[in-house]
Amino acid sequence: MSYRTIEIAWKPRSHTERATFTACRIEAGRLWSDLVERHYRIRHLQLRWPTKERWQKWAKGRYPGLHSQSVQQIIADFVEATESTRQLRKRGHPEARYPLHKPRYKGVIYTNQSAAIRDDRLRLPNGTSGTFSIRIPDGVTLVGRLMEVRLDFDRVMLVYEVPEGVKPQGVIIGVDLGVNTLVAATDGKRAMLVSGREAKATVQWRNKRLATMQTRQSGLTKGSRRYKRTQRRKYRLLAKAAHRMTDILHKATRHVASAFRDAKCYVGEPFNDAAQKMGRIQAQQVSSASNARIIKMLDYKTSGAIVVDEAYSSQTCPNCGSRRKSKRTHICRECGITAPRDVIGATNILAIGKYGSLQTGCDIARSIQFVYPQKYPGVTRVVRQDTAQVAPLAGEAAAL
Repeated sequence: MSYRTIEIAWKPRSHTERATFTACRIEAGRLWSDLVERHYRIRHLQLRWPTKERWQKWAKGRYPGLHSQSVQQIIADFVEATESTRQLRKRGHPEARYPLHKPRYKGVIYTNQSAAIRDDRLRLPNGTSGTFSIRIPDGVTLVGRLMEVRLDFDRVMLVYEVPEGVKPQGVIIGVDLGVNTLVAATDGKRAMLVSGREAKATVQWRNKRLATMQTRQSGLTKGSRRYKRTQRRKYRLLAKAAHRMTDILHKATRHVASAFRDAKCYVGEPFNDAAQKMGRIQAQQVSSASNARIIKMLDYKTSGAIVVDEAYSSQTCPNCGSRRKSKRTHICRECGITAPRDVIGATNILAIGKYGSLQTGCDIARSIQFVYPQKYPGVTRVVRQDTAQVAPLAGEAAAL
């Protein structure tokens, strides 16, 4: 079984809806803050953290402004967050932090036992806070079994369980993810490079605007009218940036899925140990990349995406096996192969996926297609070349 998420833009329209929306989010924030505070005390007293069932029993009846199923789901999310942090620290990542922020507002989670769809309307109960009745927009097709609903600022997300059918398998491709080049895919004969400049610019634009708003907000009184107005602007900025990034990622992965029909993808595992040795600016760019989302999109748009180890894939020549660091263009001093570094990485990832390790004598794509996901729709550049020499591509690769 697989899961699909459908996002619906929604804002409370009436005074009653706005009051219910505020009350349930405040109640969810109070529950999360209580869990954060109690977790801090228990951890510093070196006591054993209670189980999820015990916390659900403890919270029964304490938060009347939420449905009982919503209370249990928020507790489950908190327990999962603390457990994942504990596992990261156990594996040698002391920088991983437990939840410490105590928010005033928190998104509300509903299960299929509380949320219901009747006559194209979504009904969300919230205990004493009230009940929402949200109309499903025209054109939104709901397929599968409703599993979960998440209510947040400006949006409602519906999670559906969809039965997986048998996907036909076509070619096998290797995929290398990056920042300047968002996706590089090759089957050994041809390659596609999807530019990541627009995604990178969107992240930089969001970070700069967010820093300006936070600086302005730091000089205001918390809870004042100007403070709340700035907070609403921050929410709108983050929502706009998230929608823009989602659109870019969907179009980038659609280019790959259309170029390699029903392909089985081997994707290089992102964020390896080498990423921790970067500079501050480069590390921020890598950490802001949406690699996990790209892998998920490729998984359901193609015949499946399998994550493999990508260590030294961009530094090793696929022809002779010599290793050398390079910038945007890889130039082998042993055999003279010259090609974009992302194509070299995707070729080696393809070999790792097929044979389990790096190989020599691999074919490099003779045709490389440069694609912009959104900025220039329909505009691509195809460059033909010989396997042994790809020197004319150096300028093209630097442009991406």
